[in-house]
Amino acid sequence: MAEKLFDKMPWKDTAAWNSMVFGYCCNGRTEDACKLFEKMPYRNVISWTTMIGGFDQCGRSDEALLLFQKMCLLGVKPTSSTYSCVLTACANISALFCGLQLHAHLMKLGYAFDAFVSTTLITFYANCMQMENSSKVFNEILHGNVVTWTALLTGYGLNGKHEEAFRVFRAMINAGIMPNQSTFTSALNCCCELHALDRGKVLHTQTIKLGLDLDVFVGNSLIVMYTRSGCMDDGIASFNNMKKRNVVSWNSIIVGCAHNGHGTLSLELFDQMKCARVPPDEITYVGVLTACSYSRMLEKGRYMFELLIRDPSVKVNLEHCVCMVDLLGRSGKLEEAEKFIMNMPVKPNFTVWMALLSACRVHSNLEVAKRAAQHVLDLDPHNSAGYVLLSNLYASAGWWNEVSTIRQLMEERGFIKQPGSSWLTGEG
Repeated sequence: MAEKLFDKMPWKDTAAWNSMVFGYCCNGRTEDACKLFEKMPYRNVISWTTMIGGFDQCGRSDEALLLFQKMCLLGVKPTSSTYSCVLTACANISALFCGLQLHAHLMKLGYAFDAFVSTTLITFYANCMQMENSSKVFNEILHGNVVTWTALLTGYGLNGKHEEAFRVFRAMINAGIMPNQSTFTSALNCCCELHALDRGKVLHTQTIKLGLDLDVFVGNSLIVMYTRSGCMDDGIASFNNMKKRNVVSWNSIIVGCAHNGHGTLSLELFDQMKCARVPPDEITYVGVLTACSYSRMLEKGRYMFELLIRDPSVKVNLEHCVCMVDLLGRSGKLEEAEKFIMNMPVKPNFTVWMALLSACRVHSNLEVAKRAAQHVLDLDPHNSAGYVLLSNLYASAGWWNEVSTIRQLMEERGFIKQPGSSWLTGEG
């Protein structure tokens, strides 16, 4: 409709052109946005900022930075919004040096204390694993708002500093700042990583009081938290209470059911997802294949993999193949699993062959194990896991000569240290 309206306009001002470029970027149509941007009779700073942000949002952050460089060379003066878009692009590709230069430039211009820019700087340093700098930027802000507090909390979570993230959350509450959906989402994600179910339940109660428990992002985090903790009833209740669901909501509950041994329910939810006209993605298929593997539903798994191959919107990846090898291995179909690996639509890696080798140990299949082990050692000769698995397999079969050969190889490659001897006694 926007395209038709734009085409019919007898005269188009810059705002109309900018709106159309923005529309293309929002819908992931960056090539169309580029073509329209090039045709524009006049471009202002909003035009450039829209295009820079559009490139970044579509995973083309390098091109976003090049466009910013071109903009500056043409003498177009950036705004705080432009600088935020560029910093976000630096954050997304962890371009630390570029971001540091930009930060220094912003300090000279006086933009570094702008709330919008400061928040982006906090996120930029967090993405570059520079939490000390993130904290410094935050402390320089005179009047932090919910967005800046949440950026710092999220940054600590991103860097695996979950206790620090909770300290920020408590300090935020003590400062009288009301958390929003994003704050609770980040805090709940920290609960997941810390396996802190009690804290998560307290946060859940707070979201209910504030009317945020029905938010789609909060709901998704609640599903993940409860299902990872094995509280399936609470996870399903959180899912059922959601008024709006996105593909992440469906994936979270499908994967949660799969990992907790509720394979049949996982597949039922997959069917409900299709009925709700939510297209599955790569993670959805990992979830249903995992469900089939953990519940040993071989025929269902084969059917799901065929469904995946026929789905034009989803590309088969290594994780899907590992799930399928795991399913075949758990079902004792080791020769079929080996044949599957040889004919995979993607190149097999160390993990795929290790999945087969692990299954061989469970089912004591030495012939397939030897071939799988050879692939494992060829792909990663410096990883001890393959040697250990093969040695254990030989030991369980009583093949002590082969065990000795493997141990000798491990010693030669530094996986096993020779026992030391005492200079006093000569004993080990």
